[in-house]
Amino acid sequence: MQINSRLLVRIIKNLPNYIFVKDSNLVYQLCNHNFVTAIGGSNPIGKNDYELPWDKNSVMQYQQEDKYILSTGKSILNKEVPMYLAEKKKILSVSKVPIYDIEHQHIIGILGVYVDITEKKKAEKAIIQAKEAAEVANQAKTEFLENMRHDIRTPLSGIIGCAELLQSKTNDLTISEYANDLVKSSHALLDFHNNVLEGIQVATGEIPFVKKKFDLRQPLEEIINLNKSLAAEKQLILQFHYDERIPQYVMGDPVRVQRILLELLSNALTFTKKGQVTVNIALKKKESREVIVELSVSDTGMGIPKDKQEEIFIRFKRLTPSYKGIYKGLGLGLTTVKQFVDDLDGEIYVESELDHGATFTCFIPFQEPLVMDETTVEEIPLPDYGKSNKAVTTRVTPISSEEIGNSKILLVEDNVLAAKAAAGVLSEFNYTIDIAPDGKTAMERLQKNVYQLILMDIGLPDTDGIALAHCIRLNQWKKNHATIPIVGLTAHIGERKQECLDAGMNAVIHKPLKKETVQELLTTFMQNESSDEPTASTRFMIKGAVIDFDEIKKILRDEKVIEECQQLMITGLSEDLVKLAAGYQSEDWESIQATAHKWQGGAVYYGAKRLEQACKNFNEYWSTSKKEYLKTLYHQLVQEMEAVVEVCCYKRSVVTF
Repeated sequence: MQINSRLLVRIIKNLPNYIFVKDSNLVYQLCNHNFVTAIGGSNPIGKNDYELPWDKNSVMQYQQEDKYILSTGKSILNKEVPMYLAEKKKILSVSKVPIYDIEHQHIIGILGVYVDITEKKKAEKAIIQAKEAAEVANQAKTEFLENMRHDIRTPLSGIIGCAELLQSKTNDLTISEYANDLVKSSHALLDFHNNVLEGIQVATGEIPFVKKKFDLRQPLEEIINLNKSLAAEKQLILQFHYDERIPQYVMGDPVRVQRILLELLSNALTFTKKGQVTVNIALKKKESREVIVELSVSDTGMGIPKDKQEEIFIRFKRLTPSYKGIYKGLGLGLTTVKQFVDDLDGEIYVESELDHGATFTCFIPFQEPLVMDETTVEEIPLPDYGKSNKAVTTRVTPISSEEIGNSKILLVEDNVLAAKAAAGVLSEFNYTIDIAPDGKTAMERLQKNVYQLILMDIGLPDTDGIALAHCIRLNQWKKNHATIPIVGLTAHIGERKQECLDAGMNAVIHKPLKKETVQELLTTFMQNESSDEPTASTRFMIKGAVIDFDEIKKILRDEKVIEECQQLMITGLSEDLVKLAAGYQSEDWESIQATAHKWQGGAVYYGAKRLEQACKNFNEYWSTSKKEYLKTLYHQLVQEMEAVVEVCCYKRSVVTF
């Protein structure tokens, strides 16, 4: 088919965009129907921009662009321009290109193509607004969940604490039975609360994904051991088979794997009245470094009807409604399993017949690590689903009330019932308890009294507990006071634990505060002089001022040199704190040790005794074969480096020597 000039002109005139051609004098020589309509219907041929219904500023812009194209031969492509066409505001995508003669030696004009993108821009704007609205709603949801955790768990913790105190102090069997029922009911409500919130977190993808090297067998056996008592109580046989061909260490997410087995096993035990539950872990495939493990849980329980087997993975969907009282649960467990299996790029299948039990089978991919030894392997603790009250500590050695003496604890808690319950537990150890209902009162109490331990709620009415901990630490550093152990009390350790530790807290524990938890805290943070084996915290304990300024004057003497050293410390430590964070993120312990070694010597000359000790702790422990406390000592090192920076900045602003 031959296209002559007339046909070409007809094609151009009927194109849906706005098209025009100008000659080298910027006079219109050709345009299509859309362009004529856009400028009001008058024919532009033989006219220039000054003769068309453009405003003065637009004419100047068009002329400037056109002259640029004619002089340089460069095109203008997809430039977004607002423009009034046919008395309507449009957003156009403007493209202008030079037109050459037949020999392609001289520019003889300009071809312009305007594309109306008004609706597209409106759609983009709507998407942006919808995204912003969703982010605002998501933030509101997050704040609601945070408040819900605190506002529900805190009073419940108080109820449990008071009931346990009542149970321990009464000799009346009836009252003790009532108290026991109250504790059980409160724990059931806490479990319900935790499961609902966690189900929402799983559905919205808020649980972070991690990939680390770990011993696969260890966390799975922990789950089996955790459920042995329940199986024995129901007189069920619980079997566990583990394929020895599976590599000892794999790369993957141990938390999700552990939770998958926990949910499947809990379901199997719940829905099985007699018979057995079997957990089988087998090597399905091993190719190169890829390892696919088959995890299956079989039971001889009630089974699942064929027509309901797809519904069991729907959130909040239950085969037996809760009001019938047959089985407990929220309909969230298998939803969580399905989500976690998907997160791991795995597959899950169910085989079941009504009254003939069920088998859930998961195929989970892992990677075999490059080095098959304990290098970088971390111990995987049992999952914390709101039932554990253990602090981030080491093993417990009992400590008696006589060994404590007349020590004081500051309890920062705004809920009256929770504070009363916690104070009741603490008082059993002969402590003097001061209660502060908010951050302001806590700071006032700290100025007037000396405390051996601070227990602090994370959610306070006038400030965030993390901010308060940071403020306490900063105040201690500025005044060169000894560092008081701070333990955070929270309803949800997992999400904010690291924030708490970074702010200067020594540990974070779950509400409610229990007697055995207090026992562990006292053993960890109160040095027992009669003990031959100190705990981790006492072994690496640092005492004294952040900086000994009297020692500086003795060493350096010259005021100008002291000021210069201050600035060097601020600059050097600030730079190395950034390097330490990067090293910690990549688990480059050698670079962290090199930094600790560097500052152990430097701290001596500036009287930074605490920093010197923190560096010494890390270096000495690094030289041993054990690595279990490296993270603890890393956080101690960072905290002391930050303390020196804070004190140096403070001194430079208010003190002259």
